[in-house]
Amino acid sequence: MRQVWNSFRLAFSLYSLIPARQVERTRENTKYILCFVPWVGAIIAFLISEWRIIHPYLLDHEFLRSVICVMISILLSGAAHLDGFFRTVDALSSHENRSGKLDILRDSHSGYFAIIICVSYFMIIVGLWSEMPIDGWPVISMGFVLSRCLYGLSILWIRHAKKSKCTVCIPARKKDRRIVTFVLVVYVIICVALMMYLKWNVALGCLAGALIAFIIYIWVAFKHFGGITEDIASFFVQVCEIMIPLMALIVYRGAMDLTSLYS
Repeated sequence: MRQVWNSFRLAFSLYSLIPARQVERTRENTKYILCFVPWVGAIIAFLISEWRIIHPYLLDHEFLRSVICVMISILLSGAAHLDGFFRTVDALSSHENRSGKLDILRDSHSGYFAIIICVSYFMIIVGLWSEMPIDGWPVISMGFVLSRCLYGLSILWIRHAKKSKCTVCIPARKKDRRIVTFVLVVYVIICVALMMYLKWNVALGCLAGALIAFIIYIWVAFKHFGGITEDIASFFVQVCEIMIPLMALIVYRGAMDLTSLYS
């Protein structure tokens, strides 16, 4: 039970700004950490859903509401995955060999290309949220849970690069590994079911976006790095969280166009 509690505290101290007492990052303490990473996404989804309800009483303009919506996810997560995303982008833009790219992932400095992508990323994500009709927000916000579930499953079951440090999150015993996998799969099922229940057409777009992001993730990981690392897995989370609203918007707008065409 103590290991579960330590994993819970580590998940929130490493992957969010929610205050949690630090514990040593050992294999025992991180045994179940991946079970709790999606909880951070669930809190983000809840806050965005609540923001959808209260923002009409506070703001008159859609753009600002979308900025705050995006900042909720960035600030609450402590930008935990953004760091890995920008390091991965920096490595990809270097055109180094595989070993050189892996070395860049360990470098704490940011290259100019990462800064350009950072600015572009925020502009795109704010634009996507501002274009999405308000009734689609609860469905898209579930993507913060889905992306973190897939993040955990990939760390458990996809081959790691030689210099990967996220192996510490994988339980040593196969029994514990199956337990964590089962929990994450249950999360995914619940998440997909809720998305389909809330608005099935937007949900289909979200799932398509998650699938495309996962394909990009696997291609990048194995073509350029020979496997995944914690930074590349974080890269997936951020790509997933931009592909989900993008595909949801495409599906939603397409359905609206078809409805107007036949009305």
